[in-house]
Amino acid sequence: MTILAFMQNMWVRDPARVHALIERCGENYRRRLIAYALFAGCASGRNLKATFGEELCRRITWEEASREVAGSPGARPRADLVHIAAALKEYKPDIVICFGRIAGDAVAPLWNGKLIMSPHPTARQPDTMTRLRQAASELQEMLSSQ
Repeated sequence: MTILAFMQNMWVRDPARVHALIERCGENYRRRLIAYALFAGCASGRNLKATFGEELCRRITWEEASREVAGSPGARPRADLVHIAAALKEYKPDIVICFGRIAGDAVAPLWNGKLIMSPHPTARQPDTMTRLRQAASELQEMLSSQ
């Protein structure tokens, strides 16, 4: 079963360097970098591991709603609808998870399959961790019903 998750966008301290690496190393590198950057210690990855569990996080294919690599966690680039549609077509997921409103608002009109809407893992609302756990529970239910 393929699970595809859309985060908002990647951010790193040196986006120009990362853009150059992606240009030089290609799309497969960009895809590996998403998961690496997410789970190499950033707050989003820590919150996802705490709520979804490490095993489930490894099972998910991670993607971004925007291919833009930002230089700060507060950056809010627009979702790239062409990129999202291409990812949906390529991965042919059974379940899609959207983390954050930017990703959710962009993916929902393009996807008519199983969809889980979740807050961004570092959203500042007091119920973020509870809502992430609910999304994880919803995913587990979908997986066990297959």
